[in-house]
Amino acid sequence: MFNRKSLPVVLLLVVAGLVVAFRSLGIGAGDPPTKYEKILHNIGEMLTQIHYSPKKIDDSFSREIFKKYLSDKIDPQKNIFLQSDINTLKKYETTLDDEIMGGSVEFVPAVSAIYKKRVLETEQMYKDWLNKPFDFTKDEEINFNPDQISYPTNEQEKKEAWRKRMKYMVLERYSDLIDARNTKGKDTSRIKTDAELEKDARDRVLKIMNRSYDRLKAKFDDEDSFDDNVNTITETMDPHTAFFPPVEKRYFDEQMSGRFYGIGASLREDDGNIKIATLLTGSPAWKSGEITAGDLIMKVGQGK
Repeated sequence: MFNRKSLPVVLLLVVAGLVVAFRSLGIGAGDPPTKYEKILHNIGEMLTQIHYSPKKIDDSFSREIFKKYLSDKIDPQKNIFLQSDINTLKKYETTLDDEIMGGSVEFVPAVSAIYKKRVLETEQMYKDWLNKPFDFTKDEEINFNPDQISYPTNEQEKKEAWRKRMKYMVLERYSDLIDARNTKGKDTSRIKTDAELEKDARDRVLKIMNRSYDRLKAKFDDEDSFDDNVNTITETMDPHTAFFPPVEKRYFDEQMSGRFYGIGASLREDDGNIKIATLLTGSPAWKSGEITAGDLIMKVGQGK
């Protein structure tokens, strides 16, 4: 057990915020679920006994976590879940405080199971819509503000929302292609028709969406879900309190110490492609002379 009087380091935590770093243990990796429960219980003890001004971990705190985890971490645009999914998960709304204080971990696995199913359904939805031309002669409206929209009540409503979302994304790129064609003037090359440009725009959006969902499916595993949930807990306690899984903890240490690992390059996404954004002076990438900002990453090789 921790005691304020025996831990002068608490004064440092007051200034810098509480940084919690545990090794995450995959729910689906064969590890006993009690290890997750132990992590949450340890965090609960640290937050209530070390934090300089802890909130009471009760049903009210649980409701905050429930709302923030689903709306901020899992489905911020309200375009994955159905309202019925949220209703199903409501039974955990006032039990998350019990999980923190040593109860059975059930919320994150329940969310993950539904989310993975909905992601696959959503992936098929956008592919279906991008497989056929859009009618841009019809005026329509779409609201992207999650605070002003609700979760779809059924699958048909969700499909319609995704149709409008894809139409909007295609229209943006279609308009750019039209402008580019018109500025070429009397080009000797064959000028593409409106229909061909619309198809090109859909292909570009499909490429972007596929890359995005490939990363989403690869990243969203049980371990990441648990890490996000713990971070929601710490952030709800205090916006300056954070939970760092091992990889993020190493990055934090690098930033604080000035010692860096890896190749020393930051990445950015450009129209569905991953490119080198910047190089860190003195890093392996910088020293090699073979990598420059703007380079396109085609694939990552495995060295021997």
